[in-house]
Amino acid sequence: MSYAEDRNLDVTNPAPRCPVVLLLDVSGSMEGEPLKELNAGVQQFFRETSDDETASMSVEAEVITYGDEVQIAVPFSPIHEAVVPTLESNGWTPMGEALRLASKELAARRRLYKNQGIASYKPWVILMTDGMPNDDWQKAAEEMKAQGEQRKITYIGIGIGEKADFDTLREILPAQPGPVKLKGLCFKEFFRWLTDSLKSVSASSVAEQDNITLGTVNSWADLAGMEEP
Repeated sequence: MSYAEDRNLDVTNPAPRCPVVLLLDVSGSMEGEPLKELNAGVQQFFRETSDDETASMSVEAEVITYGDEVQIAVPFSPIHEAVVPTLESNGWTPMGEALRLASKELAARRRLYKNQGIASYKPWVILMTDGMPNDDWQKAAEEMKAQGEQRKITYIGIGIGEKADFDTLREILPAQPGPVKLKGLCFKEFFRWLTDSLKSVSASSVAEQDNITLGTVNSWADLAGMEEP
């Protein structure tokens, strides 16, 4: 049984659920300021999303880290109940294994919603990396990419720093929106944008979720900092 199926679910909560998976690169190259700012941004995301009454009823988040090993740092749970540990860096970049685990967890969580008669928004998947995968990643990436291109998930990929491999990220992510380079270490700005986006989703009906206009990304996205394909 996966974590997604093993967690308690509040069946008395009438709100539709929005599952969110953060796939975070914690390889050794993230050590220092990048990891410090990532930790601060993740903590802020959980805190500020929990502070919004509507979003706290709908958003259920899971954090999967990949570095020395792939692990579920925060299992799926209502965002206001989550206990978020301090992330530590080590190892390489087993992104393929992380993507496989994310797909399995999302499928299990959505199956749980369906079995309990709970409506849900399309999942959000956030992939962050400062390098490139160094395991068997192609098949897992192709399957997740297809879900994004078919608009079954909202799939956003963020490249961190000058060593992020955007050519490989373009193979991993849907063409729209494609990979985006983080401006400096603006993790907090990105996670505030994510919180605002999920607040908008949670305030809409499931039927209207694709009509939401998301806020500008200028505070965190280095739109001029990537080479064109």
